[in-house]
Amino acid sequence: MRALVSVYNKQGIADFLKKIQHEIGLEVIATDGTYLHLEKNGVKVINLSSITNFPEILNGRVKSLHPSIYGGILFNRKIKDHQDEINNLNIKEIDVVICNLYPFKEVISKKDFIHKEAIENIDIGGVSMIRAAAKNYADVLVITDPSDYGLIINKVIESSISEKERSEFAKKAFDYTADYDFQIAKYFEPAEKSNVEALLNYELQFKEDLRYGENPHQKGSIYSFKDSKFGIANSKQLNGKDMSYSNYLDADSAFITSNSFDKNCVSIIKHTNPCGLSVNDNQLQAFNNALKGDPVSSFGGIIGFNSELTLEVAELICESFYEVVVAPSYNELALNRLKEKKSIRVIQAEYQSEPKPIVRSISGGILIQSSNLIDNFEFKYVTKKQPSRTQIEDMIFSWKLTSFIKSNAIVLVKNNTLIGMGAGQPNRLMSVKIAGEIAGEESKGSVLASDAFFPFPDAVEMAVDFGVSCIVQPGGSINDERVIDVANNNNISMVFTEQRRFLH
Repeated sequence: MRALVSVYNKQGIADFLKKIQHEIGLEVIATDGTYLHLEKNGVKVINLSSITNFPEILNGRVKSLHPSIYGGILFNRKIKDHQDEINNLNIKEIDVVICNLYPFKEVISKKDFIHKEAIENIDIGGVSMIRAAAKNYADVLVITDPSDYGLIINKVIESSISEKERSEFAKKAFDYTADYDFQIAKYFEPAEKSNVEALLNYELQFKEDLRYGENPHQKGSIYSFKDSKFGIANSKQLNGKDMSYSNYLDADSAFITSNSFDKNCVSIIKHTNPCGLSVNDNQLQAFNNALKGDPVSSFGGIIGFNSELTLEVAELICESFYEVVVAPSYNELALNRLKEKKSIRVIQAEYQSEPKPIVRSISGGILIQSSNLIDNFEFKYVTKKQPSRTQIEDMIFSWKLTSFIKSNAIVLVKNNTLIGMGAGQPNRLMSVKIAGEIAGEESKGSVLASDAFFPFPDAVEMAVDFGVSCIVQPGGSINDERVIDVANNNNISMVFTEQRRFLH
C-alpha cells in the first residue's frame, strides 16, 4: 500500500503513519515540508521529488503537479488499458491520499493580514490532489480531516475500507475543497459591490431534522451558519421538549426583538408578532409591563429577554403557561425553577448585532433583501403641537417596534410599553381599531406608530377617538396635508420618519 501525504496541519499525522507502518509496512511519499516533519518524527518516508525527478519550484508553488503523481492517483484499476499505460510509464499506484490545505480562511480572518499573504495561502496542488483522489474514490481513500485518523486507522491496517466508506470520505473531501474555493471567491468579491446578492454568503451546516414543519404534514429541518456561535440556530436548549419549526420561528422573533432594545427588554411573541413588549431598568417590572400588552394572547407565548433571567421573573413564568423562554443567560436558581416545569423549552442564545440578509422563497426562485433593522432615523415635526420629551422617547420605542410586526402594523405605546397592537390587516383602519380595542382605557394619552403612511384621514380620526396624543408615521401620502389638519384640529402632535417599515 502506498500513501501520498501533504499536510499543512500536521497534528497527529506522524503517529498515525508510524502505527500503520509498524503493522503493514506502508510506503509513504510526501512533499518537502511534510517530508521533513515526518522524517524528524520517525516515519519512513520518501521525498516526492525523488518520484517525479523534478524539484519543488517557485518557492513551493509547484511541487505535486506531475503525471507520475496524478497518474498514480487517477488510474482506474478495473480498466486494463489504464493498468498497461501505468506499467509502461513506470508509474506506481497511490492508494491513500492524506492532504489538508494552506490556512487561507484563518489568514484572512486576522486583523493585520496583507493581501500578499492571502495570495500565498491559496493552495493549488493540494486542492488538485484532493479532488483527484476523491474522483477516484472507488480505488483511493482520501483523508482531509486529522480528526478522522483515529476513526479510520484500523480499517487501513486491515484493508477493510468499503467503497461506500471511501465514497463518504470523498464527499467530505469535495465539501472541504468547495468551502475552500468559496472562501477565496468571497475574498475577491469587490468591496464596493452594493447589490444585496453580495450579502448572500451563506455557509450552512445541517443541525437536525425536526418532528415536522409548520404543520404535521410538512417536513422540517434546521441548518446553522457554519462557524457561527450566535443566534437561535446555534442556541443551547437547557430544558423542555424538542423545539418545533414554529418554536424556532417564534423564538427567533422573541430573541431579535428583545435584543433590539436597550435596558431590560422583555418581548412576548405569538405567531412571530410581539403581543407584549416593554423596556425598563428593572427586569421584573419590564416583564409585568409586557404582560399588559395583551394578557389573553400572552398565554402560551414565547418570551424573550436581553439580560440574565432572574429568579423572581422565573417564578412568575412558572405560574402560567409559555412554550419557550429565550435569554442570554440564567441565574442558577432561576434555571432550576424553570426546570421544575418539564414542558417549557428553555433556550440560551448569544446575540450579535450583525444583520443578515432576508431570504424568501418564491415559485421559481428566491427574493433577497437587506435587513430592515435600521436605527438611524430622524423625526420631522409636521404639526403645530410639538411632542414632549416623554412622548419622544415613546415615539422612538414605538417606531422601532413597528419593524417586528406584520403589516399593516399599528402599535400603541405608553411609557416604553406596548399596550395595543393591530397586525396583518389588509387595511390600516382595521389595524388602528384592533390596537385601540386591545389597549382599552390605556390608549388615552398613548403614542401611536404606523409602519406606513395614512392614505386617508379616517385612521387618524379613529386614533383621536381612542385618545391618542401623538402619532409617528413615515408620511408620503398625497393626503398628508389632510392627515396633518386632523392632527392640528385635535391638538395632537405628529412626526414623519420618511421611512417605511413594511413586514410581510
